[in-house]
Amino acid sequence: MICAAFLLAAMHAGAQGFFPPSNVITPIKGPGQGSTAIGPDGTYYALVPGTGSTMQTQTTDLVAIGPPSAPATKWTVSLSGELGQVLPGATNVYVVQTKISGSGRSATATTSVLLLSATNGSQVASVTPTGNIDDIEVRTIGGSDYLYIYTITTSSTSSAGTTTYTTTRTLTIYSPNATALRSVTL
Repeated sequence: MICAAFLLAAMHAGAQGFFPPSNVITPIKGPGQGSTAIGPDGTYYALVPGTGSTMQTQTTDLVAIGPPSAPATKWTVSLSGELGQVLPGATNVYVVQTKISGSGRSATATTSVLLLSATNGSQVASVTPTGNIDDIEVRTIGGSDYLYIYTITTSSTSSAGTTTYTTTRTLTIYSPNATALRSVTL
């Protein structure tokens, strides 16, 4: 009976917005459990818990480890927010970053793609596409990296008591400095 009361109280608290959505609080749990990738030059990139990271204050480092012919650790950069995919290119490293503002029912999430220099980890630019990111690809063409972001947006219209929902998938291609070169509805 007591367990049922606690379960009911937890469900009520969740419905009232006291607990953030579960996908918002998913932490990177430890080295080797975050996102990793290998760049075209053999550099290994890994998201690892940052120095001094705790469950209450989480920080994440992106570590670039060079191939055997380079120094062991090329660079380390501290990043904030919830981090996802790491996509290395020839000149840039792309990291998907989500930041949450507000809390409860008024919480909003903003997802961006950070462009970091593959040479030293400094931030080159960031891209915040409209809509939800569906897929991301990096292509190196002629020595330059191009970012391909597929997004999905949903809109609705109402007429005569009927609501119509429309979903649109869009491909946007970005230059190495994050300028949108082309946007095509698919």
